Amino acid sequence: MSLGARLDDIRGEASGDGVSVTVDLHGKLVGLTFDRDAFTLRPDDLAGLVRRLAEAATADALAQGMAVVTEVVPAWWWDDQRTSSSSTAR
Repeated sequence: MSLGARLDDIRGEASGDGVSVTVDLHGKLVGLTFDRDAFTLRPDDLAGLVRRLAEAATADALAQGMAVVTEVVPAWWWDDQRTSSSSTAR
């Protein structure tokens, strides 16, 4: 499978209090489900929960993406990027 296809297949997920959120690598919402527990929440609380879960799912997707990229990018490249980033920040 190509790098692009592997990255396209990444899905981050988070769930809690009757809500499940799924996002792609870019944080785009691709799945949202509610069970009965979710509907016991006040609307503002439910909206906040969805936002927090979307953020957690996005972090999960990004971590998966970094894991895929680090498999194919040589370690020396990462070291060079850190070195050049820290020297330009000064």
